[in-house]
Amino acid sequence: MSQNDILVPQLDSDLLRSFLAVANAGSVSGGAARLLRTQSAVSLQVQKLEEIVGQRLFDRHGRGVSLTARGEQLLPIARQVVEVLDQAVIAMRAPDNKAEIRLGIPEEYSDTLLPAILADFSQEQPGARILLRCGSSVEFPAALAADDLDIALHAPENVTADDIVVHREAAIWAGSAFHELEHRRPLPVALFDRTCWWRERCIDLLQKADLDYEIVCTSESVAGIRAAISAGFAVGVLPQCAITDRVRQLPDATLPRLGDTALVLTCSPAAPLRLADSLTAIVTKKLRALKPLA
Repeated sequence: MSQNDILVPQLDSDLLRSFLAVANAGSVSGGAARLLRTQSAVSLQVQKLEEIVGQRLFDRHGRGVSLTARGEQLLPIARQVVEVLDQAVIAMRAPDNKAEIRLGIPEEYSDTLLPAILADFSQEQPGARILLRCGSSVEFPAALAADDLDIALHAPENVTADDIVVHREAAIWAGSAFHELEHRRPLPVALFDRTCWWRERCIDLLQKADLDYEIVCTSESVAGIRAAISAGFAVGVLPQCAITDRVRQLPDATLPRLGDTALVLTCSPAAPLRLADSLTAIVTKKLRALKPLA
C-alpha cells in the first residue's frame, strides 16, 4: 500500500481560524470573543484540530494558553491557508477589472445627466470600464446594429411599439439672451446638419408657417448650434435641457410650435448582461427623475 492510499484526516479552515484566534488572543475566551462565538464552541474546535493533527497545540495555564512546539509549527501554515482562502473570496466577488460596456448618450446630456450616471455606475460596478460616445443620437441605432454600442439613449423620429420611452424632452426655439433676432426677416436660423431628422422637421414647420428664413449656420453638435444662438448670430432649435444663461426660450407665438421628443433607451442583445442591467437601471432612474413635460 502506497502512502497515497492512506486516508489522511482533512483539515477544516474553520478549525484553523479558531486556532489562529486563540493563538493571537492568548486565551480561549479571547479567541471566542474575536470570532463572536461561545468559549465552549471554540474550545471544542481546538480539541478537534488537535485530534486531527495528533498533536497538542496549546499548553494550558491559569492565565490562558501558549503555543507548544507543534503549535508554533502549525501557526504560519494556518495563517497562509486562511489568507489564501480569504483572498480567493475577495477575488471571486470582485468585478472583472476588464469588464466594459459601451454607452451612447446625446451630447446635450454630457454635462448634466452624464456625471450622475457615471457616479452611480462607478459605485455599483467598481473596476468596470465604460466607453462613452457623446454625439448625435441619430447615429446610435446604426451603431447598435453594427455592435459598436451596447446601450444607447436616443431620440428616434418615430417611436415603435417595441421602444421603451424613458423621458420626453421639449424642443424649443431659442435665441440669444442679449439679442433679439426673432422678428428679423429673413429669419437667420441655425440648424443641425443633414444627418438629423429634426432639421427637416424645422424646415417643414417654417415653410408651413410661411416664414421668410435663411439657414446661416449648420452644425452636427449641440455645442455648435448653441454657440451660434448665444452669439446672436441666429435663432435655432435646442432641447430644453441645453438652455444656458446665455440662451433664452423664444415665446411660443413667435415661431411654429415644435412639440417634444421621446427619449428611448435601447440595449443590444449582445451587451454584457450584468453591466447592462446595472447601467440601464441607472440611466432610467436618472431620466425619470427629471421634471416631466407639462
